[in-house]
Amino acid sequence: MTTASGAREVPFARQAVWEALTARSPYCPVCDVSYVFAEDRDAPAGAVLSKGTVFVCVRGQLNGGPPPDDAVRGEIVELVEQRCVATRLEWRPETWETRIELADAETGRTNVTVTVTHEPKSGNRLLHAIRRKAMQRVVQGVVDVELAQLPAHVGRTEEAAATSPAAQGSISAVEEEGGWVLHLRGEVDASVVDRMGLQRRLRELAVLAIDVRGLTYIDSQAFPPLQRWAKRSLAAGGRPVIRGESAYFDQMLAVMGMTSVFHREG
Repeated sequence: MTTASGAREVPFARQAVWEALTARSPYCPVCDVSYVFAEDRDAPAGAVLSKGTVFVCVRGQLNGGPPPDDAVRGEIVELVEQRCVATRLEWRPETWETRIELADAETGRTNVTVTVTHEPKSGNRLLHAIRRKAMQRVVQGVVDVELAQLPAHVGRTEEAAATSPAAQGSISAVEEEGGWVLHLRGEVDASVVDRMGLQRRLRELAVLAIDVRGLTYIDSQAFPPLQRWAKRSLAAGGRPVIRGESAYFDQMLAVMGMTSVFHREG
């Protein structure tokens, strides 16, 4: 087994880096790699990765064609919101695992640490030992490339967001003292609820509040996970808080008979 790591500080907020790392896209022009996800081949750009997501990846663009039989197979093996994401790739007799950790630096900047591990699954141990120094250089080179490409990944994500229709919905998580706030923006339809991981985030994060400022539409599919989050919060002695105002959200709360479930702020 060969492991290498490296770190750099990037001039982007942690949330922006996280969104770039976990956006699920069928093709990444920065890496020139295409991805096919097992659960949804036609997953739209911007969908969010989650632990357990499996995929295959190939160099270049598939242009709608199927991946080859010998494509690299991968899985998201660890994911902690805005903290860490780890990917395992299986290719022939080798396993590659990349772990990326994020931490706040000074305001608006993020410390990023990348650790890459290579492990041969077969072959002569003596031969592997002889080649270890050369493999160490290869693995360190992978780390260096990952760190060097990071600003391009963030820039691509920000460019995609800037050119998207204003009505496109989004769900983002912002960490505050004591927990997280989920921000719902634009048109949060059923597809956004699913691909942006609303249910998973409400279940896995210590969510303090839901911010609905800027929300113009929300599908009824969003309300069962919101109601379950409210019940868990109340059972734990907390308050399920809704921040900001949204006429459509308030209308849906009334229709669902959930107006009295939440505490309102702002």
